[in-house]
Amino acid sequence: MNKWMNTVTALLCLGFAMQASAKNCTEVRAGIDMGSGTTKIQVSEVNVCNRTLGKVLFSQERPIGFNEDLAESGNNQLTPAIQQQGMTTLKALVSQAEKFHPKRITGVATAVFRAASNGQQVIRQFNQQAHVTIRIITQKQEAELGFISAKAALNDPKLKDSDLLVWDIGGGSMQMTTYDRIDGFKTPEIYEGKLASVSLKDMVIEVMMNKNLTQVNSPNPIGSLAGEILRFVNFYARTHVPAEIKQAAKSRKVVGIGGVHGYSIKEQLHPLNNQYTAADLDRVAQVKINQTDAQLPGDYRATDVTNLLLVEGFMQALGIPQVTLVKANLIQGILLK
Repeated sequence: MNKWMNTVTALLCLGFAMQASAKNCTEVRAGIDMGSGTTKIQVSEVNVCNRTLGKVLFSQERPIGFNEDLAESGNNQLTPAIQQQGMTTLKALVSQAEKFHPKRITGVATAVFRAASNGQQVIRQFNQQAHVTIRIITQKQEAELGFISAKAALNDPKLKDSDLLVWDIGGGSMQMTTYDRIDGFKTPEIYEGKLASVSLKDMVIEVMMNKNLTQVNSPNPIGSLAGEILRFVNFYARTHVPAEIKQAAKSRKVVGIGGVHGYSIKEQLHPLNNQYTAADLDRVAQVKINQTDAQLPGDYRATDVTNLLLVEGFMQALGIPQVTLVKANLIQGILLK
């Protein structure tokens, strides 16, 4: 009887120890991705022992037109008006996140803050007033964070880094990231592109339509310009993307993340099993190129149609057969760091 009781006691102690260990490994964290056109926040449980993501407790995003503001400022600085909008929005998002008592609130700022001459100053003010820790990261760091986020979201332990090419498109930059073994070391191969959602839209307005960005914020309806835009994007991709990435794009699983893939493309295509082809993009684009802003839904209507052409042009140029959409941005990587 004593032996049986000792066994039960030992098992109970082991169970309590495992529960305590699991609890000690779990930490609530908040992550912020302050992009060129959208600011996102997420609060999640994180297993800090095995570096995996747990339950998402809160997630929200808000459009803030930092990139458009910078393009129209005339002095390469973010204006006081957009700074105020950014601060108000950030404080509101952080206030919501704090209800879940995160141990830390950290984040990153990307392309537009790298480009603006007062970008560092703006982020410093955001940190001080919203009581967060946001840092401006390089495009290479952005690409590597995006890869970590995408792989975490896929949650497939069988997938190796060398099986994937992660394609991240935001408002002001585009990254394509994969990994190869070079001289025995796992080495990232990264395309750091400047042609992205807002930058293409602005180029269409200024160059192809010959209009002033301070007066015109949308190129819609695109109409007969669609073919010219597609040819430009195709040429740009063929001449700017390095050979290593071109090869990977044809043979590896291409995973689309970021605002353009996760929201703009997904909401317009509603792809089956979160997978789409260039033909799917073309089918929807042929309808939408003739629609005005009043006919297009959502907060990002000014870039939605050019986004379709941007992604289609790159897929054509690089021979990408299919893209798999994953609900990921930089936040998953931020939370795991």
